[in-house]
Amino acid sequence: MITCYVLARHQKSSLCLSPYLDAERMDDWKEDEEVVLKSSGMLTKNQKDEVTYALYAAIDFSVDRWIQNKQYVPRLLICALIFTASYFLLSLAIRDPIPMIDEIAISVGLTLLGWNALAKRDTRSSVAQRRRYELKVRASERQEVIDEQLFALEEYLDEAAKVDALSLCNSLCLVSSEQLLPFSFEGRLDELKDISKLLFLHVRLNDKALLQMAQTVLRLRRQGKADSRLAAKLYHEHMQKRIDLALLSLLIVLDEATA
Repeated sequence: MITCYVLARHQKSSLCLSPYLDAERMDDWKEDEEVVLKSSGMLTKNQKDEVTYALYAAIDFSVDRWIQNKQYVPRLLICALIFTASYFLLSLAIRDPIPMIDEIAISVGLTLLGWNALAKRDTRSSVAQRRRYELKVRASERQEVIDEQLFALEEYLDEAAKVDALSLCNSLCLVSSEQLLPFSFEGRLDELKDISKLLFLHVRLNDKALLQMAQTVLRLRRQGKADSRLAAKLYHEHMQKRIDLALLSLLIVLDEATA
């Protein structure tokens, strides 16, 4: 069963967390595998459309990466042949006082063009198109389930967005003795671990800067060291609207709650 989650946010786009972003699991999913979408309450039509779009985009991303990984070795061999053939042909055709430079530059350019062309061809192949279609059909036929435990995550995001940003930054970086916002999840621990894993995956693919900041903060907190400079940097990034401070805080509390 493929389990997806949607977290509604106040005045922000909903977070759609799904295993579809993990291309390495593509071979594990069967054509008739059931898809379940969990939310804290009934979704509106707009929210359902947003979720469908997010799932389709995730499927396109993973199928493209999956087929390119499967075709990596053949593509590499073909590009090696392109480079070798173009280099020797150009060596015979071009006579210049500085040997090899022009030939290598042109051969590398042709190889890169060939690599990109082959990659695009792979993503449009019948195998990729069929896999894409199968997954999208199952995603569109998903079963929607209400899981009230998800409200705890949504409430945490909303509360973290309301608190004083400087105080939150100081709490994250252990500058003040004030604890982070309390987080309580009454559901199963394995479900919380699954949500945490999918949230980190979502951030890794969609907001690398936020992921790097989360890793830095987590490393700091595990060492038990306060860092006022990092807190100041966090606050500055937040004021410049470069990071989602509430989401960063949720990443931290989820990692610590599932450790």
